[in-house]
Amino acid sequence: MGKSVNSVIYNLAFSPKIRHIDLSDIAGTDKDTAEALFKLLNISGSIETLILANSSVVTLLGEDFYKSVGQSKTLKYLNLDSGVAVANANH
Repeated sequence: MGKSVNSVIYNLAFSPKIRHIDLSDIAGTDKDTAEALFKLLNISGSIETLILANSSVVTLLGEDFYKSVGQSKTLKYLNLDSGVAVANANH
């Protein structure tokens, strides 16, 4: 999907019926994808499951994303499984 995935992710935040998002194995992500995921969690009042396993975006997720995870009242399951170590979250 390339960069268009960023718009899709952001727009999912405004759908009150979306509860499960699986973006596992997605490649070609960038810092805009990480920001879209942050906004998704920050805005959405319904996301219960977010799967990012083996996604290239995992290494790009910053402090704001993790804060939104902690503040989410609906998120029950988050999968960040990756074969790549996350060494620096200052992106």
